[in-house]
Amino acid sequence: MSLVSLIDLPDLGDERGGLIAIESNQGIPFEIKRLYYIFNTTNQARGFHAHINLKQVAICLKGSCRFILDDGSKKEHVVLNTATKGLLIEGLVWREMHDFSEDCVLLVLASEHYDEADYIRDYDAFLREVDKPFIHPLSDVQSIKIGQKTKIWQYSVILSGASIGGNCNICAHTLIENDVVVGNNVTIKSGVYIWDGITLEDDVFIGPCVVFTNDKKPRSKQYPTEFPQTIVEKGASIGANATILPGIRIGQNALIGAGAVVTKDVPNNAIVVGNPAYIKGYTE
Repeated sequence: MSLVSLIDLPDLGDERGGLIAIESNQGIPFEIKRLYYIFNTTNQARGFHAHINLKQVAICLKGSCRFILDDGSKKEHVVLNTATKGLLIEGLVWREMHDFSEDCVLLVLASEHYDEADYIRDYDAFLREVDKPFIHPLSDVQSIKIGQKTKIWQYSVILSGASIGGNCNICAHTLIENDVVVGNNVTIKSGVYIWDGITLEDDVFIGPCVVFTNDKKPRSKQYPTEFPQTIVEKGASIGANATILPGIRIGQNALIGAGAVVTKDVPNNAIVVGNPAYIKGYTE
């Protein structure tokens, strides 16, 4: 998705000259609470900040200037040189303004009143804010060991001892207990419960409603002194509704078919299906 979002500002003028009408929540997609303009800026660069929540529309009324927009993962450049287009800048976008022409007049419309607390003026602090985990307000996340860029969606429960890596996607209606380690770039789809003693290494995919178990002889209110260790190694994928018995190691890049019941270790790159699961082939 492009960071450059230009709003057309229709020219309502006639033979007498140009006329642009600016209205809150009409051509401008927010209520305008503040405006300012920049002029007499030559041989200088401006901006070098982001806003947490504030939205802005920048319009070059006269002359030209160049914007650099940065969301922490990509940068885009755009030159403003017409009064009939506005540049929409959302929150959490780092912006710089360069190459002002001598006659440049830049009008900026803002969605909120001035608030210094909404500014991020240090680029490293901006990256930390952009990359911090997203935790849905309807989830219950007790662990503080959540990696950067990880997303945890609604109705998920993560207990305090769990460790979750970076850039993971923990979908809605999931449970992760205490003695659990989840690596980086892991996807856990809805309806999955990760019990004590389970490790998911980097790049693992867990499909919807996969069932993990951690007790070979379960009895109500009776607990083993320690739980068997189940390890899903790097790059492995487990299909929807598969069942994984306790104490099993699933090898790197293995593929577990949907609905399979895995009763023993799975070698690297193996493709297993069925109940009980058997090796049908190997990935390349």
